[in-house]
Amino acid sequence: MDGHGRTFLLLQVFFCFIVFASTGKNKQDCSQVLCQGPLTYYEDVGCTPVYKKKGDCCAYKYNCGHLDARSRNKCYIKHRSYEIDESYGHDDNNPCALGCYCGDGATSARFNCAMVRCFIPPVGDGCYLGRNVSQCCPGPVICPKNGSQIPECVVDGVTYKGGEFFTPKNEPRKRCSCQEGYTGDNIEPFCITPSTRCSTDLYHNEDIANKCAPTYDSDQNPATSCSPSWRCQNANDTVIPNPNGATPSKENCSGGKGLTCKFGNLTMNIGDELSRNGDYDSRCMRCICQVPPTPTCKRLNDHDCNSADNSPGRK
Repeated sequence: MDGHGRTFLLLQVFFCFIVFASTGKNKQDCSQVLCQGPLTYYEDVGCTPVYKKKGDCCAYKYNCGHLDARSRNKCYIKHRSYEIDESYGHDDNNPCALGCYCGDGATSARFNCAMVRCFIPPVGDGCYLGRNVSQCCPGPVICPKNGSQIPECVVDGVTYKGGEFFTPKNEPRKRCSCQEGYTGDNIEPFCITPSTRCSTDLYHNEDIANKCAPTYDSDQNPATSCSPSWRCQNANDTVIPNPNGATPSKENCSGGKGLTCKFGNLTMNIGDELSRNGDYDSRCMRCICQVPPTPTCKRLNDHDCNSADNSPGRK
């Protein structure tokens, strides 16, 4: 090893020592930490967070090996598999997902569900539509009598009328509806805690099989939001290397492996981005490998989308 190599190795060791010494002093208040990555997606499909050390607030990667082991001839809800033509019972996150069954897709098996059309009856003055979080369509028209008023529910400083849905800030996994008798306790029959937040597997089995990435609007936080759309690999996609290069990281110090993101048949290292060429979904979307194994893709706002300075790889 020459002098330059020895110097670089010493710098790596020194860097690792500084990292471990500085991160071990005080335990962070994780409620104040904003973690990167498509974390709600990982949670929704049953991936497991991996931390560098006990007490860390944010995972540096997720173990999603069960997704790679999936067969293209079956459908999946987290770790449960469904054969072709097998029906899926009930999605408590989306009660309108009825009659779902596993069927053939273009490149992989996928769930198919019946289209539900709800009849919304006219609602007169002083009346409201009863809503239950466990039912697909609105309930009957309710007209309070004997001097009663339409129920109101005050949650986090906001007033909701009877039949309106809400999600408590301190219990973001709950789905609630304002009903007669609500006193501030977010319990059944007013609230439920669905087994999945975004029903990702139910609607995106084929996207997951093709290693597409969930995408988020410019005003969404990928760590806490459900993805409204997906981006899949196209013929123009290339990987733009991290402009900072391969620098020593806490991951290398801890001896961890698997710090790459997969997008279609492309492999991205931490900090690498996808090129923004071609159609609108590619040109106006920034996809960067932050928390493997799935890149974080977020739509640019209109100003950045139209600015050549903010579009690496555009031709």
